[in-house]
Amino acid sequence: MLRRARRGVVWCRVALAIAISGAAIAAPSSAQTGAQHVDSLRSLQRACRQAEGEGRRELLVLSFPAGSWSFGRYDAREGFLPIDTRRNLRAFDGAAELFPSGMEEVGFIVGEERATELRRRAEGLTLRVAFFLGFDDTTRTLCLVRPAVGVTTVRMDVAFLELTARRGRVVARQDTDRLRAWMDDAERDAIPGEGPRGAIGAATRSDGAGIAPESWQQVIAAENRGGTARALSRCHAEGLEHGASDGTIVVRALVDPRTGRVSRSEVELSSVGNDTAAACVARAISHITFAPEPALGSSVMLSLPVRLIH
Repeated sequence: MLRRARRGVVWCRVALAIAISGAAIAAPSSAQTGAQHVDSLRSLQRACRQAEGEGRRELLVLSFPAGSWSFGRYDAREGFLPIDTRRNLRAFDGAAELFPSGMEEVGFIVGEERATELRRRAEGLTLRVAFFLGFDDTTRTLCLVRPAVGVTTVRMDVAFLELTARRGRVVARQDTDRLRAWMDDAERDAIPGEGPRGAIGAATRSDGAGIAPESWQQVIAAENRGGTARALSRCHAEGLEHGASDGTIVVRALVDPRTGRVSRSEVELSSVGNDTAAACVARAISHITFAPEPALGSSVMLSLPVRLIH
């Protein structure tokens, strides 16, 4: 989550933001498709130079080990646990300093009990920050790259935050709208064909546990080439006839991991401007059968973004 610093207004607080659950995530969700891990000052400076051009922004990921970062004061009214960025985040033995764009506060939407737990564990957690350069405004100075004896400073457009324990196990994650917008653009570019058509993007767990299992993502990829893709095309074609536009529909689907079946699907968000088309998309999602994942329990709520274009 992001908030404007020194203000009481929450920045872009919408249903797409993923709240943090108390359970650890089984797989590191920062294995985001297309992410570039920044592991040296040289690679960070190279990313800065590449970001000076036009085109799609790259998703960069940088880790700050325990002890190099800290939490700010918990805001009980907003349920917000910020990362302390008043002195910038330092990386590579102080050779680089990074700060969020627009005087934003970054942190996690958590309850007071969960905030206390994360504070207690902070000394053993790594902060992983995913960010863009020039996502909000390409005309602003993105980086001040200095020689080895100086400090390189970087303005981050934050995409998501993660806290990881040993072996990269994710214990908390918070996404921002920048990540969703970036993923939507990728989904649009990846939809082949002509005429009204649609595709399902990366599914996330609504309990805050990050990306859905790889086996479920594979099912989605197959459905984007098969029967569900044809159903989405019909939904969008009919919607266009009744005033709908291209856009994204987010469907919330309740899945039984023991069977892989969807027991309920409903529209969470829609930007296409037609309720009938949105409901049609939700019905199409309801017919998907995922691979069984009994270790996930008796039910998992998924959030599935569906991009429709023509």
